[in-house]
Amino acid sequence: MVRLLGYLGVIASTIALTLGAPARAQDPAPDPAPDQKVQPRSQTKDAAADDHTPKPVQDAAEPDHIRGRVTLVEASLFAVKTREGRTLRIGLHDSTTVIGLSKGSFAEVDFGVYVGAVAVKLEEYSPIVRDSAVWLHKGFELRIIDDKLRGIALGHKKWDLTPDSIISHGWVDDLEVRVLSIKWGPTDYDETDVEVPRDVPVQKMSLGDKSLIQPGMSVFVGAQKGSDGKYVALFVLVGKDGIVPAL
Repeated sequence: MVRLLGYLGVIASTIALTLGAPARAQDPAPDPAPDQKVQPRSQTKDAAADDHTPKPVQDAAEPDHIRGRVTLVEASLFAVKTREGRTLRIGLHDSTTVIGLSKGSFAEVDFGVYVGAVAVKLEEYSPIVRDSAVWLHKGFELRIIDDKLRGIALGHKKWDLTPDSIISHGWVDDLEVRVLSIKWGPTDYDETDVEVPRDVPVQKMSLGDKSLIQPGMSVFVGAQKGSDGKYVALFVLVGKDGIVPAL
């Protein structure tokens, strides 16, 4: 599945060149590369793409998602003003996982790196040759995940960033310019092909501790609501250096 070493060198050079180029939407349409020819649409191809593209799973146990800014921190709880203007008090336990998000670069993406992305399916096929019968997804964000968190949230499921968005976590199994295959299972099609536009945030995700949770920090919280109506955080993603979590 992985390219020969010589071919990898060509891919790496292509990535380096495209990082400094204008946004793709503003580029004149170049002739497709020999291994990236546009695949003509057909009912047979579309059926194959529908069959091969992973179907998102909705996890009934998924915690509530809270996005906003920290306004208060106490010993065992913190308060978040949400994007909708509500203020929620959220409990912290010893088992709460705290993760820091810092600025990353697409240049750090390579084969075998563990990543996560929120994306939405496009009505076009993946340009990756071996996945030419798979729908391409457009990413809203990309996270490069530290080895200490490797394996976290492995898989492909529905997400609530937009009505039709999904989230995928896995390792980079293939790479064509700014399209990567996020592989999360043993078969050839247990993967999601995601295009990462140049204006999409790329962030690094690493294990942190509760000291990261400070007033003014932007957070993404996964919290469970108890029978008493109170929230308890299962995990907290904290944007460092002014970063707002994009997921």
